[in-house]
Amino acid sequence: MQIREFRQDEFIDREKEIQFLKDWVNHIPKEILWLYGPKSTGKTTLIEYVIEKEWTSNLKIFDKYWIKYINFRRTMVGSYASFINSFFEESEGEDDFSGEVRAGFNIGVIRLEAKLLEKIKNNKKNLFNELIEKFKKLKKTKILIIDEIQTLESIYYNGEKELLKEFLNFCVSLTKETHLCHVIILSSNTIFIDRIYNDAKLKVTSRFKKIDHLDYETIKEWLLSKDLEFSSKDVDLIWDYLGGCIPLIQRALREQTYFNSLEEYLENEVKLAESEIIDLMVKFMTDEEKKLFEDIARVIIQQGLYIVEKDETREKMKVIDFMAEKEIFFYDPLMRKVTGNNRLYEKGFERICN
Repeated sequence: MQIREFRQDEFIDREKEIQFLKDWVNHIPKEILWLYGPKSTGKTTLIEYVIEKEWTSNLKIFDKYWIKYINFRRTMVGSYASFINSFFEESEGEDDFSGEVRAGFNIGVIRLEAKLLEKIKNNKKNLFNELIEKFKKLKKTKILIIDEIQTLESIYYNGEKELLKEFLNFCVSLTKETHLCHVIILSSNTIFIDRIYNDAKLKVTSRFKKIDHLDYETIKEWLLSKDLEFSSKDVDLIWDYLGGCIPLIQRALREQTYFNSLEEYLENEVKLAESEIIDLMVKFMTDEEKKLFEDIARVIIQQGLYIVEKDETREKMKVIDFMAEKEIFFYDPLMRKVTGNNRLYEKGFERICN
């Protein structure tokens, strides 16, 4: 295990994932790479670390790559016009495909010539066709990274075209069809990933890489390496309540001093998780749906996960989808496994199903 400092915070482990991403872009682009996993597993931190520390920290290395990273979580995208504004900015000189980009340049926005961008905004030029032509001219390893792409759902342009569908077709063109550019897409929305995974065209043009919470041995090594005077019993207590979710553990380390004990803090967190689940059940579920939820939760408590079988009822899948949308469940469509989105929710299941 390696502990790095990134943006004045600890970046723990992830050696295998970092190496995977470094190796991925050294091959010819043939598939869209989807990074998915439970909420707060560090997908965004991982990709931003690799961009800043592995791909752009050294000018010689950076000059090998053309990288654009757009995080839709940090922008307001509710229309085609706002998509254009979040993705592109106007350039009075050369655009980002001139080959003259350097390390100091903002990697989060694509610059296009003013006249071309104006034509795109006025629907006089097809955005994705123009970009394909631009990509063909740039003789670098090109990497396009999109975070929380599901933000584009329900946005239409030119009266009827679905923006997300057209954008994903563009990504397929960049990878499988023309091998022009690597495309890496991040999402913690498992119902969206489920739809992508079960889309016949996208399934064969995509690779899915799960970024999960850290395992027990890594968490134990990390906590015992800190000057916290923690015993192995304390570590096991944290693991039992919080699992390998680094943000939850880091918050516990900050806030547990305001309570009489670590256990009191953890119990308070479970009560909050339990209340969140009950609130959803009371407001949105029928009695039958509550029973189905508790049936699934009991299996997760007893076996650590729930497997979706081929003869699963539609009613039970609706409950799974609803709780996954609310980020209480994590549903892995590749393995058909359902768990809590983090360990706190699973502890909440224990209280509710007791």
